[in-house]
Order: sequence, then C-alpha cells, then structure tokens
Amino acid sequence: MWKKILRPYASVVSLVVFVIIGVLSVIRINFHFLDPFSNGIKDYDVTDIVFSRFRSRQSVIDDRIVIVNVGQEGRVTLAAMLERIAAADPKAIGVDVFFSDHKATSTDSVLQAVLRRSGKVVTSSKLINYREDRQEFDPEAGVDTFFSNYVRTGYANFPSANSKTIRFFSPQENTIKGPAYSFAVQVVRQYEPAAAEQLLERRKKLERIYYTSNENNFLQFEPAQILDTQIDLRLLLKDKIVLLGYNDPYNEECPMLDKHYTPLNQQYSGRTEPDMYGVVIHANIIQMMLDRKYIFTMPGWLSILLALVYCYVNILLLEEIHERYPRLYYPIIRVLQVLEFTFLFFLLSVLFYYFRIKWDFSIGMLALALYFDVVLSYESILNNQRPWIEKLPKLFDKEEEE
Repeated sequence: MWKKILRPYASVVSLVVFVIIGVLSVIRINFHFLDPFSNGIKDYDVTDIVFSRFRSRQSVIDDRIVIVNVGQEGRVTLAAMLERIAAADPKAIGVDVFFSDHKATSTDSVLQAVLRRSGKVVTSSKLINYREDRQEFDPEAGVDTFFSNYVRTGYANFPSANSKTIRFFSPQENTIKGPAYSFAVQVVRQYEPAAAEQLLERRKKLERIYYTSNENNFLQFEPAQILDTQIDLRLLLKDKIVLLGYNDPYNEECPMLDKHYTPLNQQYSGRTEPDMYGVVIHANIIQMMLDRKYIFTMPGWLSILLALVYCYVNILLLEEIHERYPRLYYPIIRVLQVLEFTFLFFLLSVLFYYFRIKWDFSIGMLALALYFDVVLSYESILNNQRPWIEKLPKLFDKEEEE
C-alpha cells in the first residue's frame, strides 16, 4: 500500500508545481491594455457570489438599527435632528459625519450643546499618516476638539488595499495618542459593551465583514421626517441604535458620495458602480458584532498543506487512469480537471454559506490547473537521453519496467 502511495515522481512533480506557483506569485507583469480585465479579476473573490447570489432576498427589517439620511443639511439642521433623536431615548447615536473644523461660533455652540446633553453620541473620525517605523497613525483627524471633547469618536475609514471592494474593517489601531477604535466598535460599546469586548478579544488586525443586509433591511428616515413634530420618534427610536450618515441615492448632484463597492454588488466581476453607502456598511458591521456572526478564516499554513496534499493525490490519480484507460488518458484528465474545479467552487461556497468558513484555496486551484501540464513536461524531459536525466524518478509503469 505504502509503495502505491509514496511515489518519488509525484513528489518531484508536486515540488515543481509549487515552485512555479511561487514564481508566479512574485512576478508582476503589467500590460496597460489588460488593466480593465486584470483589475476585474483582482477585485473578485469566490465568496462574492455567495454574498450576492445565495443570500436571502427577503427584506427582513432589523429593528435594532435605524438609519437616518443627513443629506446635504448644515450643522443647524443637524443639531435640530440630533436634539429630536436624543429626546426619543435611543441607546446609541452614531454620526457618520466629519466635524473637521470649528465654524460659526453660534451654530457650532448649538451643536456642541446637543452633543454634550445627549451623552450617547459617537462621531466619526479618520486615521491618517501611518508611520511604518513606529507602526502607528497620527492622532485621529476629521473631528475638531470643540466637539470631540464631549463625545466618543471612532474612525470611519476602511483599510486600504489593492481591492476596491470593502471586505474588511480594522477594529482597533494604534495612534501616537494611544489606541483608537473603529466607528462601529464605539457605537456597539455604547449599545452593548459585551459584544464590543468579545470582538476585541479576538485580537484580529482585520476582520472580514459578514454582510447580511442592504439599506432595505433597516428602518430609514429623511431629515424632514425626523424634524416633523407630528411624528412620535420615541415609539420608533427608543432603545435602538440610530446611525446618521449620507444615504441618498436619489440626489443627482452627488449620488456617489461615500458610496463603496461591497460583495453584495450583483455585478461581482468587472464592477462599474458602487452599491452601498458607508453608513450601511457600518450597520452591517454592527449587525455582525451584535449577532456574534464572525467569519472564520482557514490558516494560511493549513491551506498550503492541503493544497500540497491535493496536488500529490491528483498526480497519483493520473497513474491509475493511465493504467486503466491509456488511450483516453488525456481527455479524461482534462474533463476531471473541470469537474474538480466545479466541485471545489461548491465546496468553498458551502463552507462559507453554512459555516462562515473562509477557505482561500487559490493555491490548490492553481496547482490543479498546472499539475497535468507539468507531468507532460516532465515526461518529455525523461524521454531526453542524457545521463543526468536517467537519475530522475520515472513516471508510472516506466518505474516498474526498470
């Protein structure tokens, strides 16, 4: 049995396959005329199909979170909105708006007074100027101390990456003035501290966002509705999380303001238009924290090990097919590769959809695409009559013949 499993040629071919994969991962070839295509592929993830196609289409409203559109309103109107919202006694108020400067004294004083009285407000900030040598950011920016001295602040920006799609958020970062927390974490700290602490105890630099909702899964209000004194906001907002931010797809002047690509985008490859506003992304993160529905990522070392075993087993399978069907050897392997690609896609999708396990098996898939061609190349090398080639492990039944 062991003689059947432990094949020197399979080890050599597997090694060559992974050397090629390593070289491909290092080399970066940029052809400008291929940019639109390569960017579309680079910004694609298998789990995007799970998010965009397999999730439930039912618009189930999450009654814990309310989204209020701030539109293009000024600070006077915003202060009046906050006054009305605070009077409705929600548990937490998140304001995804930057108060980066101190404007007219009378206007800002009114806004400051509202923030001070509420005691439940979290305002957004942003992290800038990461210092590699110290591995920390400058102090939080985007909010003037005239306001930040009386509220909690949380950075609203998402980790930058080669991908345009927002898949991750950073729960905590270090700044010159100490630790800083994300906007969503600070809101949940106000609403349910235990949920925020559970996230932080995971001690992950980046958390993959488990998207479950779009804007239609939350109660939404416009400024006019909040300011309408005929509406009893207490019945609608008491003990809830209220998020204020830009959420106005019908505004033709700036429809893309604070709008991002997410895995929920129906056009998951070669995306042309962002699909979700920042405040809705924060709402999804908050949902994930409150529900404790985190995505578990397969360790990189385990993915590589499984990919190596998978490649090795496929090479052994070649021998079995070669012995039984020598004339149909080539077409059978090609068909088998297609079937295996299909199986792997569904396996990765099932693991993610039902168990929230993110398994990056791209190395295994690349090995699946390469191994047969490497075997063919190895076979042609063995046919070359040179002394040093004679020492290489022989393929299949040639090993027995000798």
